[in-house]
Amino acid sequence: MVIREVTHEDENEYRGQIPAELLYDLKREYIKGMVGVAEDSGKISTAVFWELKNVEDKNKQTEVEILWFFAQKADEGAELLEKLIITSKYEEIKRIYFEQPELSEAEKEALTGLGFKIGRAESRDIIVTVNELASLKFVKKKTPDYIRSLADISYRRFKAAIMTSVYHGRYGLLEDLPFLPMSRYDIDISCCVVTDEKVNGLLLVRETENGPLRVELLFALHPDANIHLMHMICYAIKKAAAKLSIDRKVILRRHNKATLELIRKLFPDKIGDSVMRGELKL
Repeated sequence: MVIREVTHEDENEYRGQIPAELLYDLKREYIKGMVGVAEDSGKISTAVFWELKNVEDKNKQTEVEILWFFAQKADEGAELLEKLIITSKYEEIKRIYFEQPELSEAEKEALTGLGFKIGRAESRDIIVTVNELASLKFVKKKTPDYIRSLADISYRRFKAAIMTSVYHGRYGLLEDLPFLPMSRYDIDISCCVVTDEKVNGLLLVRETENGPLRVELLFALHPDANIHLMHMICYAIKKAAAKLSIDRKVILRRHNKATLELIRKLFPDKIGDSVMRGELKL
């Protein structure tokens, strides 16, 4: 097995072997990948992709989240993970963690053999359909004129709004939010709050490479933040319902206390899928 680092320039070589969304996101600042390639076939036999977390937050320890781990053989998977662990220790990272739908026996063996504690848990993600969102009662309310789609604002205004969000410590799901272009998002469904000629709120929705929509940032400034947030959600749902199939899936991630409470309020009976979760403290 030959171990190689993967960059976005390798997209064509590994297309079909690596999830499309991961290949796309390799262009991003804090997402990295390594693969083990069989010398005889040239095919991937093991792979690990990860994201550096809390890099921009000086009050938190930088961590590694494994986004995808794949291994056909436990020893090869362990060899690859060991390289990630060594690199993480060198960078003074104290924790590596993951959430993955399933793990094969080889993958479990590789992880536990290196000291990862793994177990089954409820996913952070809630998956709903456009129809379920459009059926929420408050969606029928009229949205005010100060809620605009991203298509209605300039790139300069968009970047200024991103920096406002970052200044207030709001990165959403995106450690590298300041570096990402407007073209990442669906500019019709994504929307913003425009008051006093400034963008004071953002709801950013991305159409992932494998199909579902994902809400990546929801932010609004006080004093009317909660009102603005609900108006943006209402606007985005109406746009999605008009543009997309009612069966289209939307991923809502409960990544902090605020999103947990909001999603619980919108969908009190929804629970996340069963997943495998694990961590290694270094």
